[in-house]
Amino acid sequence: MASRFSMTKGAGERGAARRWLRALLFEDWTLKLLAMLITLGLWYAVTTQRAPAQMRLRGVQLDLVLPEGVEIGNDPVDEVDITLEGSQGKLAELNARNLVARADATDLRSGDRVLRLTGGNVTMDLPEGVRIVGITPRSLTLHLEPVIERDVAVEARFEGAPAEGFARGAVQVSPPSVRVRGPASHVAAVERAFTETISLADQRETLVLPQVAVDIPDHKAVPLEASVAVRVEIGEEQAERRFTNVPVRAASGAGVSPQAAALTLRGPRTVVEALRPEDVRLVVELAEDGRPAPRLALPQSAQGRVALVNTAPAEFTLDR
Repeated sequence: MASRFSMTKGAGERGAARRWLRALLFEDWTLKLLAMLITLGLWYAVTTQRAPAQMRLRGVQLDLVLPEGVEIGNDPVDEVDITLEGSQGKLAELNARNLVARADATDLRSGDRVLRLTGGNVTMDLPEGVRIVGITPRSLTLHLEPVIERDVAVEARFEGAPAEGFARGAVQVSPPSVRVRGPASHVAAVERAFTETISLADQRETLVLPQVAVDIPDHKAVPLEASVAVRVEIGEEQAERRFTNVPVRAASGAGVSPQAAALTLRGPRTVVEALRPEDVRLVVELAEDGRPAPRLALPQSAQGRVALVNTAPAEFTLDR
């Protein structure tokens, strides 16, 4: 009886084991398969992210660290292609637009030099574990020059014309010169600096501009003063007009010779053209040196606006 019970118990246990194994393998097999696929996917993703890879960044900005008192006289490339090595996860986070490569050129001196670009002298702000393994181009040809400074005159530039009947007069730039800094050959070649273009289109009044940008066509010659003040006189066009047989009298009431003269006047066109012959007189008085000097007598509206250019005759005599 005991032996039969033992055999029955053993068979029952083996049956239970088979049922458990069958349940493990075949019951809810879709869920088990899905879980296995997810596990494999996670494992693959983690493994791939950590696997070493390379990435080529094109058009990375290149800054050169130069010795003190030295600047570049030529125009080497300012962008390079860089090959990086690191995990795929960290490489995927990088963007060439946000990166700057800095090349150390502090051991170079003035003259024509070749700078090798390697992972040893080019640095970037990279994530841990990412390193530079290649740079294109591999070298740069540099013309290094000492930095100098000198003063150059500033010339105002204009476009457009004042309103009809008006003209540009005197131009005042303050300060009249600016200090320019840059590579020696470039600074020496600068004859003058210019202001940004000032528009005079349809102007009728004097322009006073407190801040006008200074511009030098050579970008390597840099003005140390970024702007200047500019004053541009805008006034009516000037005209000359000749009057003949103008009466001449002495300021003291004494006799004067001759008693008539020809005059040339200059002033704003509208004012000069509005003068009538009877509006114009010439008064002769003694100057500080004792010699007779002519003075123009005009209506009040023209006083201070019209100037005497010349007289014929040029000299007058006062009776004693």
